[in-house]
Amino acid sequence: MSTRKRFGMSWWNVVMAAVTLIAGVIMAVLGRWVAAGIFLVVALAIAGSAVYARSGRASDLTRLNAAEYVDERDRAVGTRALAIVGVVALLLTMTVFVIGMVLLEPGSPMFVVLTGQVLALAVAWAIANVVALRRS
Repeated sequence: MSTRKRFGMSWWNVVMAAVTLIAGVIMAVLGRWVAAGIFLVVALAIAGSAVYARSGRASDLTRLNAAEYVDERDRAVGTRALAIVGVVALLLTMTVFVIGMVLLEPGSPMFVVLTGQVLALAVAWAIANVVALRRS
């Protein structure tokens, strides 16, 4: 049985909702109730919007915002939109990384996190380019 039939949403939205829900549980275990509540509300919003987007009553924009594509046009527009998001993410990450290099001590936990994020995005970009070229 496919993820879409089992949960009424794409695998991507199942993962996003599950990760957000797990973050909420972690925050609750740590006693951070406001953060736990926010994560729970966001997880429900992700799942609810994804299920609604597949209902057939949703607009094009709602389907795209929920990443619930129903045809090739939706996929093409979604791909272009996510490419823009990727560029913005790379620029913001590099900006925060440079600021972190100036303000943080090398080896501090946040410095390590920022370095890992930059490296992870660089690897993801390289892999995405290889995959995109193979599919074209």
